[in-house]
Amino acid sequence: MLALVLGVVLAQGTTHVAVLDVSAPDAVYEDVSRALAEQVSLELLKKGFLSKRVDESELPVQGCRIGPCLGEVAKSQSADVLLLLDATEAEKGKIDVSLSAMRGRDGLPLSVGKWSTTAEGKPNKQLSKFITAMQKAVAKHLR
Repeated sequence: MLALVLGVVLAQGTTHVAVLDVSAPDAVYEDVSRALAEQVSLELLKKGFLSKRVDESELPVQGCRIGPCLGEVAKSQSADVLLLLDATEAEKGKIDVSLSAMRGRDGLPLSVGKWSTTAEGKPNKQLSKFITAMQKAVAKHLR
């Protein structure tokens, strides 16, 4: 049964999403932002996207946060959507997370979102709302 469902989903053409952590090195601990990027990727997988966190080893040595290198990352990952995650430490042990999804081939903005979490990065309604908005934008702009 699972194989049948998986086959139907794959036959419909699944959207490839590359999740890129662009958090500044001094904004939050690296392992925290990495865990948040993995969490977002997992939540996207649950919603039917083919999602993968882009590892630091897959980026240019000088890093990639803005500009033309984002297009190169999207191309190298065969990503239909490039999702940028930017985490910063906030008050009282909270972490502010900003998400920005763009079309991989040309950088067209698709969706943006923000939420506050703890270092454990528990999913919440704001992340779910972002993913729902992203699904709608993908349906409108990628098909």
